[in-house]
Amino acid sequence: MSVRRTGLFGSPTQNRDLYPATGLTSTSFGEVDLRAELDELFYGYDSGIRHGHLMVIRHMRRDSAGESIACSCLDDFTREADPDCSYCDGERYLWDEQWYWTYSMYSGSDTGFANRLTYMPPGGLRVDWRIFFVRYDTAIRYGDKVVEMKLDDEGEVVVPYVRESIYEPQTIQKFRSDNGRVEYIAIHCREDSAIRSDTPE
Repeated sequence: MSVRRTGLFGSPTQNRDLYPATGLTSTSFGEVDLRAELDELFYGYDSGIRHGHLMVIRHMRRDSAGESIACSCLDDFTREADPDCSYCDGERYLWDEQWYWTYSMYSGSDTGFANRLTYMPPGGLRVDWRIFFVRYDTAIRYGDKVVEMKLDDEGEVVVPYVRESIYEPQTIQKFRSDNGRVEYIAIHCREDSAIRSDTPE
């Protein structure tokens, strides 16, 4: 796994010259720079406590046409992967993993926080959603996976690494603000589709 550390992101977003004729920037009007605020939330910097934690995005390898590259372990007849494959780990496709900072939360069931006791029809299923907030420049595409790593009580990644849950993004939402630029990204995942560790603690 490659590691993307805080220092590689550079300094917090600088004020941009939105009004070149007047020499004013967005903060001249007291507006908040959401990119810088998110960095402060994730990393803490000098003025606060870090609220973010590390997670991994499993990037599926793609060919020149943008299609996922199938692993050599796929059965020629069934097209099923070997669950013990040391290359794809049973994913069917080749991938690379990279560290990212995130702030995550549950968004409640499909019926919402204020309506959690709604009676479900026979055979119905109440599903919680998990949302991962990441920086605006996070490289994630549909087909990639979000991997929650095991953390200790202080929020540090446990070594040796343990993948606790693997999520498939259902919606990748880019939140835009100043001049339509992307300020941050929310990755929405369904709890019922998560793959859990075989050895939870």
